[in-house]
Amino acid sequence: MLDLVREHGIGTLTAGLVCERAGVSKRHFYEEYDNLDGLAAEVLDSSLSAVSARIAAAPYEPSDGTDDGFIAASVEAILATFDDARIAKLYLEAAGNRGLRDTKDRAVTTFVDSILEALTGSSSPDPRATLTAHLLIAGASEVVAKWLDGDIALSRRDVAACLVAIGSDGARRISSGDFGSMS
Repeated sequence: MLDLVREHGIGTLTAGLVCERAGVSKRHFYEEYDNLDGLAAEVLDSSLSAVSARIAAAPYEPSDGTDDGFIAASVEAILATFDDARIAKLYLEAAGNRGLRDTKDRAVTTFVDSILEALTGSSSPDPRATLTAHLLIAGASEVVAKWLDGDIALSRRDVAACLVAIGSDGARRISSGDFGSMS
C-alpha cells in the first residue's frame, strides 16, 4: 500500500487498486478491513508504533542533569521513519483523511504519555507537565509535517538540532517542574 500512496496519494486510492497490486480479491480485502481508511490507518499505526518502540528503547540517563540524549534519540527515531518517502507521504496526507488523522492523534497521545512517564515517572503528572509535553509532541509533529512538505527550508540536520534544543528545554522543565511563573 505504501508504494501506491507514494505513486497516487491516499485520496485517489481505491480498494480495487490495492487488491490488484497485492494480488488479492476484493472479497479478501473486505474480510480484513471495513474500508480503505482502515488499511491506511493500520499502516500508519504500524509505522508510528515502530517509532514509539525505538523511543522506548532509547537510553534515558539524566545523570548529567540533561535530557539531551533521550530527546536526540527520540527526534532521530521520528525523522528516520520519515526518511521513507512513502511513510512521509502517508503522514502528510493524514490531515485530509479522518482515519489517518485519528491514528496520528492517538500516536501523539501515546508519545506524550511516554515522554511524561520517562521524565516524571508518574502516571498523573502536573498538568503543566502535560501541557508542555503536548506542546512539544504536537508542535514537533506539525513542524515535521511542514518540513516534509517543503514549507521549512532547513536541512534535516538543522531541523533535528532545533527540535532537540527546544525538546531538551521542555524536557528539563517537565523533569524539574519549573514552568516559570505568571507574575
